[in-house]
Amino acid sequence: MIPMLLRVRIKNEETNFGFYLPLLLVYILLLPAYIIVAIIYAIMIAAGEKAKEARSYMKIAFYSPALLAAAKGTEIEVHSDDSDVIMFIK
Repeated sequence: MIPMLLRVRIKNEETNFGFYLPLLLVYILLLPAYIIVAIIYAIMIAAGEKAKEARSYMKIAFYSPALLAAAKGTEIEVHSDDSDVIMFIK
């Protein structure tokens, strides 16, 4: 199952706030890009041997949903002198 929520918390000396980003909106925004990539991939398959190297790079776009699914439960923390940023993928 793909992650559906990204939680971001920002801590500063003066402020402390966080927000949630529903990843479903991000997936919907990326859908046209995937459709364009699929059309380009179909053209490359029709081109034959000339586009063999380029087809291997297209696998990156096709495997990115699997990468997102594997990222579920990931926590990223960035610390600096005056602020901290914590991101958690649910």
